[in-house]
Amino acid sequence: MQQSNYLGPQIGLRKGPRNPDFVVILDKMREIHDKKAQDYAKDDNVYSNFEFAALVSDIFTDPVDRVFATMIAIKLARLAELGKGKSPKNESVEDSHLDLATYCTIWAAYRKRHQSG
Repeated sequence: MQQSNYLGPQIGLRKGPRNPDFVVILDKMREIHDKKAQDYAKDDNVYSNFEFAALVSDIFTDPVDRVFATMIAIKLARLAELGKGKSPKNESVEDSHLDLATYCTIWAAYRKRHQSG
């Protein structure tokens, strides 16, 4: 059998990470990701919020409208998950309602500016 040059993960071969600040940031990212994923995605599909947002954005043809629809759909996916009895781990349900209202208001302002100009 020919030996591979691939060394594999180097975890555990050093006494500590070469860049400990990087590892601290990665740990913080993991913590935030886990909290948000619990709020936004279905338990059996960690990508469900993105898949839902893609379905909603496909309704629109204008690229900017698609972005607004995506942002709104991601918040709707979160509210749907929390409506199933999950406790929010990140922001409150009220914050998500306010985010939705804000996105819709920004979208309306954007459309008004671009329709009149």
